[in-house]
Amino acid sequence: MHTEPDAAGSFIEQARRAQIVQSTIEVLAEQGYGAASFARIAQRASISPGLITYHFQTKDALISAVLATVEGRLDAAMANPEGEEPESYPAALEGMLRRFAEHCRTHGGEISAMTAIRREVQGEAVRQAVARTDRRGSAELVAFIREGQEHGQFRAVDPALYATVLMSAMGEFPRFRADDVEEQRRVAADWVSLFVNAISTTAGPGEDTDPADPTWSAP
Repeated sequence: MHTEPDAAGSFIEQARRAQIVQSTIEVLAEQGYGAASFARIAQRASISPGLITYHFQTKDALISAVLATVEGRLDAAMANPEGEEPESYPAALEGMLRRFAEHCRTHGGEISAMTAIRREVQGEAVRQAVARTDRRGSAELVAFIREGQEHGQFRAVDPALYATVLMSAMGEFPRFRADDVEEQRRVAADWVSLFVNAISTTAGPGEDTDPADPTWSAP
């Protein structure tokens, strides 16, 4: 099979950029944002620092690429599996949060890198990218909650408030790391249940629908 030089060059450049991004993720996850210098990233990738600047002229450009990569993978992981349609809005929320928690467990390094960027970022371009992502995520979540409320499946809570609290909790969730897989999954199940039951009009397992009901009693 004949490959055109431009196509080959493009493929090689894309592969090199992907290698640099992945090495940056690993350095961020292990050593933090402050330690993610071109020198350390180059050492991890077994390349020269000059090769990084060839593909990413500034650290902001590299960090923006890392953020886009990690967030893209997370978005894909949280999406409904192809051909699967949740039976209700609470089920859709549960599935999304369950997949988020599982991705955090299996891709902890990526999540740690994203968290480090969001907490310690200094460049204006990256700050704006983070802000855009947050606005988009919040708008999508608010629209989803409103749809669920219109169908009578979500409680009449303020959608923006719920979205803000949930997104904040998603940012903190990766800190809840247990010693073994089963414990991690138990914590994840409790976390997911907490947010689904908080907004669903149907009670969760073993719960009554209305705490104001005189027959209700706390466990």
